[in-house]
Amino acid sequence: MTRTTVALSALLLATSAVAAERKLIEGIVVRVNDRIVTTRDMNARMLERAAEQGHAVTAEEIPALVNDVADELCLLERASELKLEVTSEELDQAIKGLREENRLEDQAAFEAMLRSTGLTAEQLRTRVRDTLLVRRVLGREMGTSPITEEELRQLYEREKDSFMIGERMQLEHFIVPLAVDGSDRAAKRGQLERLAAAARTGNNFAALVAEEVAAGRGTGGDLGEVLVSDLRPEVRQAVENLSEGEISAPFESASGLHIVRLVKRIPAAPRPFESVVDLLRDREMGKRYRDRLSGVVSGLKQRYVVETHAEFMAKP
Repeated sequence: MTRTTVALSALLLATSAVAAERKLIEGIVVRVNDRIVTTRDMNARMLERAAEQGHAVTAEEIPALVNDVADELCLLERASELKLEVTSEELDQAIKGLREENRLEDQAAFEAMLRSTGLTAEQLRTRVRDTLLVRRVLGREMGTSPITEEELRQLYEREKDSFMIGERMQLEHFIVPLAVDGSDRAAKRGQLERLAAAARTGNNFAALVAEEVAAGRGTGGDLGEVLVSDLRPEVRQAVENLSEGEISAPFESASGLHIVRLVKRIPAAPRPFESVVDLLRDREMGKRYRDRLSGVVSGLKQRYVVETHAEFMAKP
């Protein structure tokens, strides 16, 4: 017969001698068979989660955290059934690795971390031990689910619209600064117009710009491929009607006077498969892992007595 999560938890109650008032001191928030997590335990878990995510656990996040704890207890119960164990040496090595990963080799820093999460050193060992046991259960129960390149290509074809790169332009530019009072605006505009005219008569724009830069008369060069959406408004306006190879008229920005040459336009298109294959693989493997994990835990919850009472953690 299936046992569900609706059975009532045994509550620890105190009776006020003065008012004869029943008051909840500590409730069982999660129960899996004989394993329990009380409100006090859950408050400690909330401190741990807050340290991990960088902000306090909100009321909206509590049910998900309670469910995570229930899943963990189910997996620990399965570890007991399988008679899985963690040796002291393995535990020491895991904690050493944890300290190294978080750069907590210094004992003072390690103790500060413990205080921030509300854990004692012994409680940390228990949490790490539980984590190792959960990993071993998952490794045993879930197996592997490799994904082929053909499956990844099919995923790419279905989802490539989500990998679109907007319209891009390859641009070359030259810019000259202006005096604070703008008194040299006309002279600088003439400088840019002469450079553009020289390029239009067959001279290489990039080479002309390099000569100007070398002479200290401005800055510029190849901007490479730039998303049109990332261009400053004045640049976008200057190049929007240019054909490939054309040079803009001089235009002004907060940085000075510019001219820009449009090398080529690159239409919006999906990123190549090769550039997103690792992302696709990681995402699909993560999905498969979560699906398998959900299946394993759901099966365990059908076998075990499981109760959850997130309402006991409701903030006043």
